[in-house]
Amino acid sequence: MENNKISSEFKYYLYIVFKNLRFTRIINVIFIVQFLKLSLVQFAFFQSIFLFSQLISEVPSGILGDVFNKKKVVLLGLIMLTISPVLTISSAVVATKDYIYHILMATFVLEGVGNAFLSGADDALFFEALRSEGKQENYGKIRGKLQLICALTLGGATFLGGGLYSIKFYLPYLVQSFTLLCSIIIIMVTPDNQSLTVENHLQKDNQKFKELFSVFHRMIKSSRILFMFIFTTVTVSAINVVFTFLPNYFSTIGFSNSTNGAIFMAFSVIGGIVATQAYKISKIRISNLMQIISMILMVSIVFHILPHNTAFIISLLLLYIIIDIIDPIVMEMLHLWVDDESRATIISGLSFSISLVTMLMNPIIGVGVQMFKMKTTILLISIFIILMVLISYILIEKTKKKKQYKNS
Repeated sequence: MENNKISSEFKYYLYIVFKNLRFTRIINVIFIVQFLKLSLVQFAFFQSIFLFSQLISEVPSGILGDVFNKKKVVLLGLIMLTISPVLTISSAVVATKDYIYHILMATFVLEGVGNAFLSGADDALFFEALRSEGKQENYGKIRGKLQLICALTLGGATFLGGGLYSIKFYLPYLVQSFTLLCSIIIIMVTPDNQSLTVENHLQKDNQKFKELFSVFHRMIKSSRILFMFIFTTVTVSAINVVFTFLPNYFSTIGFSNSTNGAIFMAFSVIGGIVATQAYKISKIRISNLMQIISMILMVSIVFHILPHNTAFIISLLLLYIIIDIIDPIVMEMLHLWVDDESRATIISGLSFSISLVTMLMNPIIGVGVQMFKMKTTILLISIFIILMVLISYILIEKTKKKKQYKNS
């Protein structure tokens, strides 16, 4: 009977597929601006609400997952995300713009909090399920496969979402809610292998919260973990902001919408393929990892300064895959380093940091694009990341020398 059970690895893959079938990924702006007749400024305001809601919910959601029950936190987040699309289309039947505004504000808040509830707890839940099957050492490899599956799923959902919207405006939202219901079913049949019970947690509330936040204090003392945490936060935030502005830039230089979409789909697929192999370098020294990343960035800069659009797209691809190299490595490092009681907290802390830095970088990079144009801004960002790598490496080496001196 044991052999007939569905493995946690397969459930993880299936969960990622259903969770990332975001058919509304590119049509939200079309629905709000063209169908509901709101302005782009108002849409940007809703996006800010979404980011802020996710930001302030990241760490609390991780703590709830560690203190109470990861499975319940994930289910609550998925329920919020299931309701959110239905709430969005309900704004289409409201008579006045005031009510539309209120509904959309509630929708974006719900989606932001729902995403935050998933960001740390779902990964921690599945990691512990995999570990119970003796697969924790393969997590980096599994995480790489997840990146590829996520890329293919998002690409397909983006394409299908546009087709569904052209048939009926509400279809992408309803289908997305249905796929999220499927992910709820998967979570319900996934065991929660959290080692401590709710009763034990409630008996030691004050001590528990101290332990949860002490994980960040321990991280500061680990130069390897601290470096990867900071480097991942800054690099992922900068690259994400750049690729938020790129579709508009591609349109201004004459690319059609279909070409624009094809480029981003190709980036996602190639990045996913790269992520499936990133686990192979997860055990190398940080100095070697930084050399690999620096070399990729330098090659990207060479293609960047060439005059042809094709060369520029190749440079962007090289910049894009940096995230796909980092993600499996840093996630495996964090999962293996942290204990069960603080796992969701540290992962949510990483998501919180990325959300915060992304919010701060959005206006900075936006001003940079206006002042220096897109290509120059991206070039400056690539150079900045290389310098950050070098400075971080120097600081780590100094820390190691101080430790060796104290121990001698």
